[in-house]
Amino acid sequence: MEDDEADLHNELEAMDRALAVHEAGHSVVAQALGAEVVYVEIDLGTGNGGSRSSEFDDQIKNLAVCVAGCRAEHLLDAPALRKTKIADFRLMRELLARLPEAKRRGARVAGYQLADETLKANADAVRRIADELLDRRWKADTTVVRIEGDELIALLGGARGRGAVDVKDEWLGYWCHPERLSGALAKT
Repeated sequence: MEDDEADLHNELEAMDRALAVHEAGHSVVAQALGAEVVYVEIDLGTGNGGSRSSEFDDQIKNLAVCVAGCRAEHLLDAPALRKTKIADFRLMRELLARLPEAKRRGARVAGYQLADETLKANADAVRRIADELLDRRWKADTTVVRIEGDELIALLGGARGRGAVDVKDEWLGYWCHPERLSGALAKT
């Protein structure tokens, strides 16, 4: 009986951690690429989460933010099999649909690459936000845990992206070359 309780506790802890890392990944990549991030939250009752940030004119950056949650789980070894990830995939389809069909595959690869690169450079910020979300779950009188405003800005702690590089032109020009594209797709 005690083993069952310990197993359940460990499983719930892993699910909470994956959710916190996922949402932290979205917010860190958004901020690092230059968006204003308003809040990040997790709902421990439903297993859903969310963050609010400004949208980019550059669809590659929007794709990077969109896939950053799942990529953060992968980077920080906090995988989860949640059906709520479906919303991210739906958004990715919507973002890709805004691009000409001939550029969609390259844009998808570029979005994943930009997310991975940004997350690796800012893994500490992802950990700080995820840890804070998890710490707050025991202090909250609700299942929804949120970080916003100056507190979130402090935790983001200067998360940085690629600076003034024109990501769209650079990435699409590089990744749409057939040899590079086929090799990159094999890695993702």
